[in-house]
Amino acid sequence: MMKKGHDFRDYICPDFIEKHSDYLILGGQYCRVLYLKSYASYIKDTMVTELTDINRNMVLSLDILPVPTEEAVREVENRLLGVETNITNWQRRQNNNNNFSAVIPYDMELQRKEAKEFLDNLTTRDQRMMHGILTMVLTAGSKEQLDSDTEAIRSIAGKNMCQLATLTFQQIDGLNTVLPIGTRKIDAFRTLTTESLAVFMPFKVQEIHEPGGLYLGQNAISHNLILCDRENLMNQSGFVLGVPGGGKSFFIKEMILQLILNTDDEILICDPENEYEPLIKGIAADISSVFHIAAGGKDRLNALYLVKGYGETNPLVEKSQFIMSLIEQIDKNGVGPQHRSIIDRCTAAVYMDAARTQKVPTLCTLREKLLEQPEPEAQEIALALELFTTGSLDVFGHESTVDLNKRILVFDIRDLGEQLKPTGLLVITDTILNRVTLNWRRGKRTHVFIDEYHVVFENEYSGAFFTSAWRQFRKRNAYPTAITQNVEYLLDSVQASTMLSNSEFIVMLNQAASDREKLAKLLNISDEQMSYVTNAEAGSGLIRYGHALVPFVNKFPKNTQLYQLMTTKPGEGVFGGEMLTPAKKDGSNVYFNFDEYDPFN
Repeated sequence: MMKKGHDFRDYICPDFIEKHSDYLILGGQYCRVLYLKSYASYIKDTMVTELTDINRNMVLSLDILPVPTEEAVREVENRLLGVETNITNWQRRQNNNNNFSAVIPYDMELQRKEAKEFLDNLTTRDQRMMHGILTMVLTAGSKEQLDSDTEAIRSIAGKNMCQLATLTFQQIDGLNTVLPIGTRKIDAFRTLTTESLAVFMPFKVQEIHEPGGLYLGQNAISHNLILCDRENLMNQSGFVLGVPGGGKSFFIKEMILQLILNTDDEILICDPENEYEPLIKGIAADISSVFHIAAGGKDRLNALYLVKGYGETNPLVEKSQFIMSLIEQIDKNGVGPQHRSIIDRCTAAVYMDAARTQKVPTLCTLREKLLEQPEPEAQEIALALELFTTGSLDVFGHESTVDLNKRILVFDIRDLGEQLKPTGLLVITDTILNRVTLNWRRGKRTHVFIDEYHVVFENEYSGAFFTSAWRQFRKRNAYPTAITQNVEYLLDSVQASTMLSNSEFIVMLNQAASDREKLAKLLNISDEQMSYVTNAEAGSGLIRYGHALVPFVNKFPKNTQLYQLMTTKPGEGVFGGEMLTPAKKDGSNVYFNFDEYDPFN
């Protein structure tokens, strides 16, 4: 085009400009230039957002001319001196008329007050004087539409006690002022401080938009996509908090779905309520294993499973700490100093024997070793372990019967019951720690999701073990995410609240009143920001991502098979009247009535 003598501006500029007193026609498009004529004494910082939220094409421009501080102070002092002179002259006239009790007129008193406040802002509050002018161009396809949009814009300004006026016979000058070419053709400046000028800045929205990140919803203010890549954070630890029905499980399932489809990372899920199996079996049955850990069940986990590199320092010391946590969960009387010494001695002996005999150590072998000890405390520990080794709850007492070599592992502990869940959660976390260590040595990243996380902090040793495991997850290229609805219980633990405050990724869905107060204090969140987690819709709330704090909404279409696989809402999905099975190989789906479903078959 340049060789033909054409200019790039020929492809940008309109074919013609038709001038009118209060509007222009640019290449067939109608446009009008407005400017902010009068200002309110107090303007909310949402005014510009309201102006730009109208679904119309517009350009809004803010011209700022800074004034040197010395010149600004001198000018304000001269204004104040002039106001004081006027007041003195007025009082002198009143005294000459023998009116010694006359009150200074309100407008003079107001001028004095405003001048003093302005001078105080400049001299003591480190403010700057600025000259500013706000102009905007509206465009529409017809004159009628342009007039209608102009009235809508003016009403928004009027609602904020401001006045937007049309530039009469100055439309071309106004257009050149608005366009981003650095020129100012109109003179309608208003003196402002930096603080009052800041309310016109529309860039108050924090955005999280990282290339390659996971989609976590839409920004509630700007409606832009929120894309997060936790690899860019200082630490990858995460929490998802919210009341029952707030959308925690659905939020996590969306994350897991994207990780399955977009990465080759391994995914480990501790599932206390059997909520994740339908999704995992529905879309990734060939690369996943779902373990149903229950008393008398066929799936077993070895509580003494140990891989090379386990623990932060000495693997045997770390495993001994885990056994103490396990005993404490089993025996609520706690673990005394004598018990600790015996457990430490027997744990080391069991693994030494295993290295010599090449047999896999289990809780059964540990109990046998305890029975060999002469101390009566050893017999007490062995008796406490009897139910979990040779008794009816021996699911963690023998060698593992599950295949841990799949990319996605789901540990379902729903059928363990409330009494055994803390113990099951402890053993599963230890198994996950072993798996994370193995993946780390192979150069694989692991995502760990642990539901009902507050349970593990109900006693000292269990909390200490989980705190140690949490640190190891971060150091071994694992991204742990804890999910809990009992935020208050979690914050009552010093260890848990420290982990929460040190985490860089926190998703807060709808929160109870007591939880909101504690979270706001712990994470230093303002009341206005906490309003996004007050009576919030399911799937909506706040995301704390590093130093950013962003309100979000996340709505998923309900007329999809994915929604049916992910929802846990009563009456929908796999919990509804019809149950959707995973797709067949031929691509068809099978529906059957839940009333005819035999759970024992």
